[in-house]
Amino acid sequence: MTSPARAVIGYVVGSYPELTQTFVLREVAALRARGFDVIIFAMKRAPLPEVERSVGQPGETVVYARPDRVWRHIWANVWALLSHPRRYFGALRPFRAGAWQGAPRTFLQTLYHFSCGIGFVGVMRSRGVSHLHCHFTTGSNIALAVNLYAGIPFSFSAHASGDIYMQPTLLDLKLARARFAVPVCEYNRRYLNAVTAHRYAGKLHTIYNGIDLGEAERWLPAGHRPGTEGSELRIVSIGSLVVMKGHGTLIEACRLLRERGHRVRCDIIGAGPEQATLASLITENGMEDTVRLRGPLPLRDVYAALGQAGVFALLSEIGVDGYRDGFPTVILEAMAAGLPVVSTWISGTPEMVIHEETGLLLHERDAAAAADAFERLIEDEPLRWRMGMAGRRRVEERFQLDHSADRLAALFQAVLQDRALPRMHDVEVRSPGSNAARSLAQS
Repeated sequence: MTSPARAVIGYVVGSYPELTQTFVLREVAALRARGFDVIIFAMKRAPLPEVERSVGQPGETVVYARPDRVWRHIWANVWALLSHPRRYFGALRPFRAGAWQGAPRTFLQTLYHFSCGIGFVGVMRSRGVSHLHCHFTTGSNIALAVNLYAGIPFSFSAHASGDIYMQPTLLDLKLARARFAVPVCEYNRRYLNAVTAHRYAGKLHTIYNGIDLGEAERWLPAGHRPGTEGSELRIVSIGSLVVMKGHGTLIEACRLLRERGHRVRCDIIGAGPEQATLASLITENGMEDTVRLRGPLPLRDVYAALGQAGVFALLSEIGVDGYRDGFPTVILEAMAAGLPVVSTWISGTPEMVIHEETGLLLHERDAAAAADAFERLIEDEPLRWRMGMAGRRRVEERFQLDHSADRLAALFQAVLQDRALPRMHDVEVRSPGSNAARSLAQS
């Protein structure tokens, strides 16, 4: 599938390249491979550039608001205000009204995102950007500002807590103005329909975050098979160190396993505000020889950790404030590595993990149930193997990057050519090797 000549898509994100958002890099690379000219617009440069080398060079066309263009953005806002005051205040008005409903910090952040959007308008026009696509709240705030002031059409991917679940900023206006929106799982699509009374149902097109199986093939050790090291089960969990990832429950489950006489080694990969709390929990329970906090790692090292593990765990939970996962792509990476998954019946996870077939799903915050699940996998190596291989097949059939990129490319094609959007729910998810792009183009 190729894009129309000179069609330029601007991808708008908060920071780039972000260690926890490798799916964005994969998506951009896949679209470029399909002939689209993609320029990244990011509010700030991410502090972990090694992620870029992990997934592959996404290209050099990245425009940052800071630190590269801070003064240009200030001047662009002054010029926009002086030259087109009515248009500027017209675009600013819904931002002020919508952001004021949140906390003071959210209000100030939203106004800053508006100023970044105005600051990007000039370079977007000079580079011929025809359409914007954005991820997460920061990206969608910036794209909305550009749309309101300059009229450049946009779309956005709807992920998780910050952008759709917990006091989402200007969500109704974004859906009203967007050409389409991409919930990254069916759970998110149903949620968006529920909170908007189906007013924008025709704009919602579910597309999973696909993964590149070649990454697993390159970085997993040859002949990898999920198992144990001697009599010790190795568990790996990957995710930001925040309450909703359930790492505290995982540590408690490991303590229970140890009390039952099992040898377990658990690695938790990620960084976040709960690091000190989790470290204290490990120390207080004398678990230093059982559970390790390994910090953030680039993707090749993540796959190395998966290659040494027997089970992947992500015991996600919904916070009292509604904070939750949407579609944790790391589960797909674990399934691609042939690992059985122990997780929870939360958000989009059941769309990835089939209970009793590719893994075991539990109720949230239940350490005893998690320990029971791990114990079952410890005692049944053939079950670990069958679940791991079933998970790998499921990724091949439903969650490959080519599938998701073809679907997204079809939406961009329709928008750029001013055609009706394809009906995503009628498109069959093809097996590997099929021409998904052709089926989309004909839908």
